[in-house]
Amino acid sequence: MKKLQVLLTIGLLVAVGNTYRYLNQIESNNHLMRGPAAMRPGSAVIPMVAIGSKPVSASQEFSALVKIEADAMSQLNDHPEEIQKRLKDLASKMKETDIPALQETALNTALNGDQRFLSVYILGESSLLKAQEGLETIATSPIPALHDSRLINQEEVIRGQAVESLRQPESLNRVLSKSDNAFITDRAQRNMLYRQGRISSTPEQQDQEALAQLLKKTTH
Repeated sequence: MKKLQVLLTIGLLVAVGNTYRYLNQIESNNHLMRGPAAMRPGSAVIPMVAIGSKPVSASQEFSALVKIEADAMSQLNDHPEEIQKRLKDLASKMKETDIPALQETALNTALNGDQRFLSVYILGESSLLKAQEGLETIATSPIPALHDSRLINQEEVIRGQAVESLRQPESLNRVLSKSDNAFITDRAQRNMLYRQGRISSTPEQQDQEALAQLLKKTTH
């Protein structure tokens, strides 16, 4: 549950990233996780619709479902476990043909962070081999030239999230060989240790522990 809550709160994701990297900077934009007010993927089916005279493909329908859940993050919800269940169900229904669209969404800087993070999360929850390949592509994609440090940090966290969802050491080795970003390579190294059984905590769990310790120090 912690992993989903961190994912759905962009400000906290950024804070967790900064906590690990600096251990003296915490920032949060109080962007709270919310639930859908209208149609939910788990309770309604999006019908085939037409754009002009062209029908929407199954892949576009899946992307639309992801966007609905991303939009739901802007509405308060007291039952995050329901969101987690819907997202896991959505990931289980994903087909290989849906993966390129999610990969493209995750790397599209013109889209809002919720939709991008959610695309990475769903790829990570999928059991499809192609989903892992998509995550590796996201993780190794160069960070675009940006002038805003917060936007750069967001790009790092998106790729870091993809790295943490990789399950095979071979994929992590390729990330390490291709990336020159210190934050991303560190996530890959720590996930590698976890996947090899050399440490018991995931990188995300380590960040939670570091954040808890830092918060404890600042309140005493």
